[in-house]
Amino acid sequence: MRPSILLLSALAFTGCILPRQAPHAAVPTGEPLAVVDDVKVWTETHKEKVAETEYKDADGNVVGTGSVYADKTETHAMKIWYPVQGAEQLSDEDFFKISGDQAALDETLRMRESGARWHKRGIYGMVGGGVAMVASWFIDNATAKTVLGVGGGLTFVGGYYASYWGAMQMNPETHAVDRSIADQAARRYNESLGHTVGISLSKQF
Repeated sequence: MRPSILLLSALAFTGCILPRQAPHAAVPTGEPLAVVDDVKVWTETHKEKVAETEYKDADGNVVGTGSVYADKTETHAMKIWYPVQGAEQLSDEDFFKISGDQAALDETLRMRESGARWHKRGIYGMVGGGVAMVASWFIDNATAKTVLGVGGGLTFVGGYYASYWGAMQMNPETHAVDRSIADQAARRYNESLGHTVGISLSKQF
């Protein structure tokens, strides 16, 4: 795969894993807050070798072999939790803002901001590394070609992982605080409103 194609593929992938932004910030409605446990289920399909084929000539001699592949789909499951107001799912930022837990809100915002910085740095690293790799194709000097090629490759890979790490910190399913802190915030808020009931929701992914 040429560096330019690799660069475009990685940029497209890291763009795809960025979380979608909520269209508007949630506001207090007077409904109780709660933390819901759920299970995220997803499938992945990949090629798996299932058999080998031998190719023979007219005399029965093996002249070559081939592999037979088939699609294999695997199902994965991961326990997650998310906050709600009434029956509406909230972002951690809105949840802690509504519940009044400033410390948890600050920690969440710091993680999201850190994620945005790492993602941007990673994109710059991939672009710079990709440019260096492409440039190495057009340089005749062996030393410069090696320096640009290897250095660009390392920079590209480092940028990719930095971008991925940043995107994970920006993902709504990544929490800056422990679930117990969210539980306590919901309990305090509900007590202040006179709510004593909890909420149990199930969401299908």
